[in-house]
Amino acid sequence: MKEDEDEARWPSEGDRLFVEAHRGYAAQVVAHPGERFYRLPKGYKRAGDILTEQALDDPVDRRNIVYAALFCYRQSIELFLKSLIHEFGQDGVKYDHRLNDLWKGFTKLSANRGCRDVLGMKAAESLVLEMHEADARSDGFRFATDTKGAPFGFGDRFIDLENLRSAMEALSNFFECAALEFYRHDSME
Repeated sequence: MKEDEDEARWPSEGDRLFVEAHRGYAAQVVAHPGERFYRLPKGYKRAGDILTEQALDDPVDRRNIVYAALFCYRQSIELFLKSLIHEFGQDGVKYDHRLNDLWKGFTKLSANRGCRDVLGMKAAESLVLEMHEADARSDGFRFATDTKGAPFGFGDRFIDLENLRSAMEALSNFFECAALEFYRHDSME
């Protein structure tokens, strides 16, 4: 009933977006960067999964929410790479949204730890660069056109959502195992 009421609801005086709630019913947003670097990539990946599930279950929603799912998956890749570089790389190195540059930073980090040819590295690279080709600047799944009004090149195709979700699960597993390996390496020094 509440959801039906909310669908027809308009903003009212006194509405606020961020209202404190009881801990048991609230979602905590933290300020600590380490906690955020841990939670954000997982959260965007999970949001992509949820949106993909909804798209698979509801053909009416599919054409609308596929963009949000793709953005969430792309954002999770970006944040996994940034968190690994931040946690285990050089302090002060700044990266933008370009996944190919982030991947280069990750591979340099991996090589410095003797993990240049680990299992899945080439396959992970292929997936990261495929996403980079689809959305190089992290705007292709968020906006209708680029800043000059031109259409994005990635489009007019049908995407197998089951495959997308499965490949993203594999890539997420790769990144999480890379973090564990880097922790192991650092603890042995």
